[in-house]
Amino acid sequence: MSRSIAAHSILFSAVVAGAVGLATVARSETLSADTALKAKFDAVDVNLYYHPTQAGYQVVVTAGTQDPASTVRFVSTLAPDQETVVSVPRGAGQQALELHLRRVGDQLELVRPVS
Repeated sequence: MSRSIAAHSILFSAVVAGAVGLATVARSETLSADTALKAKFDAVDVNLYYHPTQAGYQVVVTAGTQDPASTVRFVSTLAPDQETVVSVPRGAGQQALELHLRRVGDQLELVRPVS
């Protein structure tokens, strides 16, 4: 194999590896007040929104499966620089899927799990 072809093969492999690495990096997104966000983590549907109050940002998370009896709701109030985590367990030996909600100043950031 010529040096040029070998160099291109190495470069291509590095670019592909980098692209795969980028695909697994968690990125935050900013949520708007009183706007619902829906997500699905395996069999669990998660709906959330937040509403600014004098005490802080009231975050409401509702989670459940197809079985209506499985639905639960969590409410937390976040002051600046506080965080709450929604964790959905998975099978034995698998990491839980975690949705991080973080109040940064007057914004609420969401970091979705990377599966």
